[in-house]
Amino acid sequence: MNKLSKPNFFKSDIGKVLIAASIVGLAVLVASMFEFGFIINRNRFILLLFGLVAIYTIAVSGLDVLFGYSGQISLGHAGFYAIGAYVSVLLSHPRMGLSEWVGFSLPPVLTIFLAGFVAMGFGVIVAFPASKLVAHFLALLTIAFAELVYLAIVSFPDVTRAFLGITGIPPISLFGFAFNTNYLFFLFALGLTLIFLLIKQRIIHSRIGRVFIAIRENPLAANGVGVKLQNYKIMAFAISAFFTGVAGALYAHMIGFISPETFMFAQSVIFLTMLVFGGAGNLIGPIVGVVVIVALQEGTQFWPQGRMLIYGVFLLVTILFLPKGIYGIVEPAKKLIRKVVSKPNA
Repeated sequence: MNKLSKPNFFKSDIGKVLIAASIVGLAVLVASMFEFGFIINRNRFILLLFGLVAIYTIAVSGLDVLFGYSGQISLGHAGFYAIGAYVSVLLSHPRMGLSEWVGFSLPPVLTIFLAGFVAMGFGVIVAFPASKLVAHFLALLTIAFAELVYLAIVSFPDVTRAFLGITGIPPISLFGFAFNTNYLFFLFALGLTLIFLLIKQRIIHSRIGRVFIAIRENPLAANGVGVKLQNYKIMAFAISAFFTGVAGALYAHMIGFISPETFMFAQSVIFLTMLVFGGAGNLIGPIVGVVVIVALQEGTQFWPQGRMLIYGVFLLVTILFLPKGIYGIVEPAKKLIRKVVSKPNA
């Protein structure tokens, strides 16, 4: 007689919440160790990398909505990243932008979301022609969009200061409390990252998310059952652009300086490499990809000219041998472990 299978605690809602809380708690604990020199020596640069991981996780999760779930490739997300950064800075800077034009500026905690909505607007504009394209034609359109954004930044130095860059960017503050250190900013960015990941999961597990997956798997079949492909493709672009725009704004306020070099084509390649390497179409894959590629970036500081080559190799190896990314080997590994440790029935 077969025994009743016991419920898997780790797959239950309570188990998932406890696992997530444990991971977040561990991240905060490690960051606190670096900040206060407890066991680990004080290292502000590591905390900067932690903040960068949080920012990239938001951006790459947004790209995952577009590419991983709705099947639309983009090599132009550096454009949305740049729009988010520059819009937030120009709205919040105390000496230029909105302050120079009308005499006052807005708080950064507000402008980062306004910047996300502006990026979303551009995402909708790009999505109208993009929704009719596929494969390399779509990729070329998104590349062209990112290049247009880059050219706009360098062509209006009176507004963006072009290659001189913008300095004096104010830190994010909330109710008078400024997140003006790498440690405090990481805590703020971590909380915002959790909110965005929750939003992403709610979208994916909703009717909209199921339609995205249907479009990715078979757009002709989805169209045949009454799905308006263009509307949902535009929606995917808009959501993805909002995520990436907010990430760009966070980056600007964390670093305190922005210039066009940050938002070149290489940034779009980095986003896509993170997503493909970690694993698209799930919650954990983008996070894994971000952590690995950020570590790789710091490990290749001695050869900055060869980074694009390394990213290309990573993409090629992943596509050929790990089509589902690093996270894609988790389930086969679990099945193999169960098969090895399970005992045959008597």
